[in-house]
Amino acid sequence: MQLVIAEKPSVARDIARVLGVRPAGRHSFTGGEWVITWCVGHLVELEEPAAYDARWKSWRLEALPMLPPRFKLRAAAGTRDQFTAVARLLVDRRFAGVVNACDAGREGELIFRYVYELAGSGLPIRRLWISSMTDEAIRAGFASLKPGTHYDPLAAAARCRSEADWLVGLNATRAVTVRYRQAGGDALYSIGRVQTPTLAILVERERAIRSFTPKDYWEIVGTFTPASGPAFRATWTLLAPPAPRHVRFGNEGVVHTVVARLAAHAAAEAPGGPVVETLEQKKTREPPPLLFDLTSLQRTANRRFGLSASRTLEVAQALYERHKVLTYPRTDARHLSQDLVGELPKLFAGLAQIPDYTPFARPLCERPPAPPRRVFDDKKVHDHHAIIPTGKAVDLARLDRDEKRLFDLVVRRFLGAFYPDAEFANTEAVIRVGPAAVHAGPVTAASGKARAPSVSSARRNPPPAAPQPARALGGEDEAEQGFVESLPPPPDRFVARGRVRLLPGWQVVAGFGEPAAGRGHEKEKEKEKEKEKEKEEEGNPEATLPVLAEGQRLAGSFASVAKQTKPPPRHTEGTLLAAMETAGRQIEDEELRAAMKEAGLGTPATRASIIETLVKRGFVCREGKQILPTDTGMALVAALPVPSLASPELTGSWEARLSRVARAEEAREAFMHDIAAYVRQVVEAVRRSPVDPAMMSAEAPRRREPALRPTAQTSPRAPAGAPSVPPTSARRLPRPRKVAPKAPAPREASPTEGEAPVPCPRCREGTLVRGHRGWGCSRWKQGCTFVVWFAFEGKTLTESQFKDLVTKGKTRKLSWPGPQGQERAGRLVLDVNAPRETGAARFEAAAPGATRS
Repeated sequence: MQLVIAEKPSVARDIARVLGVRPAGRHSFTGGEWVITWCVGHLVELEEPAAYDARWKSWRLEALPMLPPRFKLRAAAGTRDQFTAVARLLVDRRFAGVVNACDAGREGELIFRYVYELAGSGLPIRRLWISSMTDEAIRAGFASLKPGTHYDPLAAAARCRSEADWLVGLNATRAVTVRYRQAGGDALYSIGRVQTPTLAILVERERAIRSFTPKDYWEIVGTFTPASGPAFRATWTLLAPPAPRHVRFGNEGVVHTVVARLAAHAAAEAPGGPVVETLEQKKTREPPPLLFDLTSLQRTANRRFGLSASRTLEVAQALYERHKVLTYPRTDARHLSQDLVGELPKLFAGLAQIPDYTPFARPLCERPPAPPRRVFDDKKVHDHHAIIPTGKAVDLARLDRDEKRLFDLVVRRFLGAFYPDAEFANTEAVIRVGPAAVHAGPVTAASGKARAPSVSSARRNPPPAAPQPARALGGEDEAEQGFVESLPPPPDRFVARGRVRLLPGWQVVAGFGEPAAGRGHEKEKEKEKEKEKEKEEEGNPEATLPVLAEGQRLAGSFASVAKQTKPPPRHTEGTLLAAMETAGRQIEDEELRAAMKEAGLGTPATRASIIETLVKRGFVCREGKQILPTDTGMALVAALPVPSLASPELTGSWEARLSRVARAEEAREAFMHDIAAYVRQVVEAVRRSPVDPAMMSAEAPRRREPALRPTAQTSPRAPAGAPSVPPTSARRLPRPRKVAPKAPAPREASPTEGEAPVPCPRCREGTLVRGHRGWGCSRWKQGCTFVVWFAFEGKTLTESQFKDLVTKGKTRKLSWPGPQGQERAGRLVLDVNAPRETGAARFEAAAPGATRS
């Protein structure tokens, strides 16, 4: 017989259905030659420090660093029953081998290996590695199982990640916390190997915003009218190097002088009147964007729909596991492997059955395209290929709103990848106003010869070729902004640029400006129109230009526009994910970004949880779409005596090394040796570091106990290995609250006594029961994570509100506290797919003027 271990109960059910295996008790399925059981996430975790050395039970600087010679494992407290059941099967002599069917990735490998090791099993391992949960993919996967040894390097990288988080997180947290305690403080500084550098990215941006001083500047906009044709706008510019691209006047008097000078030559027939000096036209091609990996999908969903990273991952996981319409979402690849070329006709045919995509998929069925090299590249696919549709026909009405949105994004990106490039005609016109200089010849924006006036600019040299760490020192790129302080010599020149789409290509599928692109893009189209209108109002030169010719005379009118420099924008989750992907470096080119992703912070599968950890610990908060550090988070980064603990570049280099370990290009021992050496350096640097007295009064995470006792122990469930202690001093949060790592254990038979049990809205198999801190599903041990917490956003739900929420999907109109403590009118609505950290209750504001009902 063969034992199969899946990562989740839902996956075990799917495998059992495909293999024809039936349930057998609470913990397994049995039938024929198969017995299938499951984990519930991480059943096993690393032991606490006290299990290695009695000295490590106390928080003492002299006991550091903590460097276990060999790491020990233990069963996680909340899932010991399931671990016991799985462990018994792993040592059962009936079995000739075990199939690791946990998620096909680094963490899935770790979940299985830890359980296998703690159970003391010696069964031969085979690996199920699939990128889709369709029945066909499961059958194909079981027909091509690989030896477990093939994935030993991946397991080694997973152990390195887990142990490095323990070493860095626990040692740094204790060292910094105890160092400040010795100086009279009682704060607890929770530090994580990935968590803290991520927080530092947000803190650096917030510091730049708070220290930013706006500067007044002026621009000159010309409106030019040809003898026949519409008027168009152009901006005053310097064409002589090293002039920046965007020129601003820093002196209002100079602006008025230039505008007066221009007014004297405004008429087309006037000497020195406006004339088209040069006209450059060229065609450009824009290829389809790369396919989605998880991070790019999260960024796009956040930008388009405001979805959090964790919500996007949850929805993508549901589309993969429950609906089986998307492939494995926790991937870092944006390409496909060559073995999928033969699957394309079936994928196109499946999507052609969905009415919304029939107009785009049918042409691909009728005229199959050649596999684009930009899409298929085996060298850029490691564990899993990019996220694509499985080709399974789906009734879109059966998907909820967020599922439809994500599915639509992935399908359009996939189909568009097989359409031609979009083609554009780009025009650049230089308009001269004033008599031409005697020595001047034709001038273009790229090769201007005129002498430049005095220009103040933060950096005149071109940016370096290699990506540099992000430095948010100003709102606009300082290499791009210059300020004209003195009167420039005549003649004056304006640049106008136009762009006209000749062939839409893939943009038809994406819905850019084409009514046939299907539904769901109306709002995006309206936003694009608004942006174009703003550009025209500001004199942006990217508008459509009339037909022009060199030497053509124009009539002109001129005006100055007063503006101010802007601070850098706060991060959204989308821009934070982008920064994490490249360890804080600002890289816009998607192919270069893809090349840098191995040196990023975390992995696609962990970045969402890192952000949620920072939120739960009170280090960051959300304000609308923005995510920003609280005063608690600012204080933590400021208090670090070892700057490298907050270095995105250092952590990114470790992630790159973990990737090399996973590919057997670097030894696990070498990586762990360097981590241990770094921990020693950190501890020693903390010992020698002076404590900033100003930090003793700064707000920082505090324990709920009166004081930080030397015997305090860490929570082994903290993702970064640091104590999971919620802060109480974050000014931006209405009320910090600790979130349980699992759904509440049942204590009563139903949420309201004396009434019939309420079915679980999520799994539909269990019933809702009252736990210690909320109402949860009776099948929580089987993996259902549905929960409604008693307290939501600082206020406790009443029994009647809860009953309305779970039976009707919403409460009556009510008043509920907002993020800043203000009262808001609206209702609570049920979100059955919400993550357990937030619970299934969600506030929905009332429409203006709505009546109470």
